[in-house]
Amino acid sequence: MQLTKFFLSLALPFTLVHFGATTSLMAARPNLLIITADDMNGDSWFNSKVHATPQLDGFAATCYRFEHCHVAAPICQPSREALMTGRVPHRSGALGFNPIRLDVPTLTEIMGSNGYFTAAMNKLIHMAPKEKFNWDLALDGSGKNPKLLREQFEQCLKGASDHQQPFFINVNITDPHRPFAGSNQPDAEEQSERKKQRASKNQANAAPVKMFAENEVVVPPFLEDIPGVRKEVAQYFSSVRRLDESFTGLLEALKASGQESNTVIAFMSDHGMSFPFAKATIYRNGTWSPLLLKWPGMSKPVINRQDMVNSIDIMPTLLELLEISKPAGMDGRSFLPILRGEKQDARDYLFTYVNTVSSGKAFPGRCIRTKTRAYIWNSWPDGKTQYKVEAMSGLSFKAMAEAAARDPKIKARVEQYLFRTPEEFYDTEKDPDERRNLIDDPDSQREIGQMKQLLLAEMKRSNDPLLQQFQEVKKKLE
Repeated sequence: MQLTKFFLSLALPFTLVHFGATTSLMAARPNLLIITADDMNGDSWFNSKVHATPQLDGFAATCYRFEHCHVAAPICQPSREALMTGRVPHRSGALGFNPIRLDVPTLTEIMGSNGYFTAAMNKLIHMAPKEKFNWDLALDGSGKNPKLLREQFEQCLKGASDHQQPFFINVNITDPHRPFAGSNQPDAEEQSERKKQRASKNQANAAPVKMFAENEVVVPPFLEDIPGVRKEVAQYFSSVRRLDESFTGLLEALKASGQESNTVIAFMSDHGMSFPFAKATIYRNGTWSPLLLKWPGMSKPVINRQDMVNSIDIMPTLLELLEISKPAGMDGRSFLPILRGEKQDARDYLFTYVNTVSSGKAFPGRCIRTKTRAYIWNSWPDGKTQYKVEAMSGLSFKAMAEAAARDPKIKARVEQYLFRTPEEFYDTEKDPDERRNLIDDPDSQREIGQMKQLLLAEMKRSNDPLLQQFQEVKKKLE
């Protein structure tokens, strides 16, 4: 069996652990636990200078870590639905805050049909329609409450034990989504969710574990280090610290269940932080989400800084790892060979997508990204249309807009964010914050041409609805 061979290749025994009255058959089949953060930037915990996540960092040190992992889409619903289908947004139907098509298989369905007890916690509204995410147990309202989150997770573990089945549990921590700790102002997306649920049950917030002072945080360099931004970044990191407390409770509960050694664990964020140039954009900080993996019999921790993987690759990888047949039609491909220490072709670039945002407005764009370069094509800029998303609520964008009146550099940055250009090209090795658009740089034209050809080929392969528009614009710009 593939799984047995995989574990044997790591030269470690696969320890079977029983939980309650479970059968030996259950113990022989590894469980699957996928944990997500909500709107957490990669640099908020992966080599973070703030150190707001001591428990998560400690766990990460025991894992296989992909530094260059990006989510397919930088917005909650299309990102989560891409993770759960292995498909890019326009191939599942989940372009924005809308459901996938009924003919698209989901990880929930596949695990359930293979004898797994399936359970999910929080963000349920972002996995739609309900019949495609037919969890055996679905719980809500604990996303920002570490104690309640642990209690609900224990309820999920007990459900699997009572049914004598291995489990697939998707735990979604809703920190550090807005409103941040110390801020009582809900954002537009959250207000919309409240209306849909007719209650604020997702906001059963616990008190912050720690409130960071403004002088204790480091403002991410893609933002402007000005008072309003720094104040909100401190609130954000206070939410990140509470996430760490929630994560700790999950690990403790898993260990107490006796299933820790028999569980494949994956951790990532659904996309970047809810600040300008991150969430809802295909800039680096919109889609960058380092990935943690840990599995039974794993030999030693690894930090992979070479290969680029996408969130759509996670589902096929986990299915192959668990020896479960993969459905046809996935865009992602398994990176199990990489976990074995083998080389895999075409892992030096990836694609990310944005279509409609939480308001329903469309700001479509496509990006092809390598470790050192990024080419972005935006279909919507006309010099007049202004970008507007939930990440502009709160203190930071307001502070940037006010500072733009007296600071030309900040003004240029604000205008870059608001209006964009049809094409952007960045040397992310020298300019990781994507501030200097090199699309007209003579020395970059060969690289730009190569990346555009790769993007065009991918748009053709996936029958991208923006293909014709990109082809027309591409001809005009050339």
